[in-house]
Amino acid sequence: MKNPKALRFVLCTVPFVLVWCTPAYAGTSSSGKWDFQIAPYVWLAGLEGKTATLPGFPPADIDVDFFDDVLGNINGALMLVGEARKGCFGIVMDVAYTDIEFEESTPGPFFSFIKSSTKTWIVSAAGLYRLVEQERAFLDAIGGIRYWSVDSELSLGAGLLRPRKVSNKEDWVDPIIGLKGLTPIGESKFFVSGAFALGGFTVGSDLMWDVWANLGYQWTKGFSTTLGYRYLDVDYEKDGFLYDVAQHGPILGLSWRW
Repeated sequence: MKNPKALRFVLCTVPFVLVWCTPAYAGTSSSGKWDFQIAPYVWLAGLEGKTATLPGFPPADIDVDFFDDVLGNINGALMLVGEARKGCFGIVMDVAYTDIEFEESTPGPFFSFIKSSTKTWIVSAAGLYRLVEQERAFLDAIGGIRYWSVDSELSLGAGLLRPRKVSNKEDWVDPIIGLKGLTPIGESKFFVSGAFALGGFTVGSDLMWDVWANLGYQWTKGFSTTLGYRYLDVDYEKDGFLYDVAQHGPILGLSWRW
């Protein structure tokens, strides 16, 4: 875990953040009928942390900062959330795919540069239970699983040693728990939504935490937009494969509810 102080801060402020999985929550319902929501979103995430290189060599540092160069390093991205709810119970699924690469020179004499390419699928599925519901506001508990598929490739340019290339694909599943919620801003059409999830617990990754917060606007009864920020941190290591990485950056979402 790269920033324990940040993790402690997040854990202490969970009750105030309103917490986990979709970029927009624009309505509540306690009726006996099914309610559905679909929410595509864009996550302009940078990437920082460490990944394993060749056996016997230290892990490689990855640092792709959104504000400097993330747009030039994203080869592809796909994000979509779907939710179905009836009464106090519901289910939600979040699918996020990113393809990020970067290249930089290395300080040591053994290799002249390092080029990293990381393709990541993050698929979450969870059950929901409504803990609190008031007019235009709610708080849900979440419990489920998150599937990870990380396909990474490192290319090391020739220095004192010959050029090398190493690739690895790893899949694992994390249990997750969390909260998510929404509250309006006064009587306006603006609202604040947010989410927090904690998982891994050495079942898959050693520890994973995911937090985001959004400012949204309810254009119509069934349509809203959001702008916010998301921070996702995961620490996974197995059989020489290391993926100790944080992804964070602005997030923009659209939501349709019917």
